[in-house]
Amino acid sequence: MILSAISRNGFLLAAFAIICTAAVATVNQLTKPVIAKQEQMALLKTINQLIPKDSYDNDIFASCFIINDDTLLGKDRSQQVFVAKKAGKPVALMLETSTFKGYAGEIKLAVGIFADGKVAGVRVIRHSETPGLGDKIQTNKSDWIYSFNNKHYQKDQSARWEVKKNGGDIDAFTGATITPRAITLAVKDTLIYFNKNSDTLFNHPANCGEFE
Repeated sequence: MILSAISRNGFLLAAFAIICTAAVATVNQLTKPVIAKQEQMALLKTINQLIPKDSYDNDIFASCFIINDDTLLGKDRSQQVFVAKKAGKPVALMLETSTFKGYAGEIKLAVGIFADGKVAGVRVIRHSETPGLGDKIQTNKSDWIYSFNNKHYQKDQSARWEVKKNGGDIDAFTGATITPRAITLAVKDTLIYFNKNSDTLFNHPANCGEFE
């Protein structure tokens, strides 16, 4: 009788676990399109912060394609690129990149670059840097990230792409050097990648799938 009760309780627990798992899976499937839509809206907001909406006339989401470069854009990371054109001519692009040289794991960035190689702007998409210190990379915490606007990368002036503490031109923020240095070097590497591949980037076929 005791064994029967144990078996019954075990069956009930197993059934409950199966029902809970099925419920979680169902909720995940139902919310997945909503989450994807929210992510697209957030991404479009970032794109339009970096590249003025009235400066291009193509469907920028339909231009999305995937690139990889372990050396310059983040090891083992696939990155998205969105191309802005007007009357068929290149205007700018937004290129995602990652760095693991920060204080607390991966920092994911969006870098806007005009066709002439000038930085349109930089935004942090995701990070885990120290609240109250490293999070000054966010636009709602400080205006530090705007310091990259309108900068170019030139190989003969590569040393200038460092924080001032390391002999470069970029200000760090009080009490932190690792985080701003990581972002400075990531933006520098992104510009190097752009300079090497700009023609290919502006003529690359779309392949993101969900954005087409």
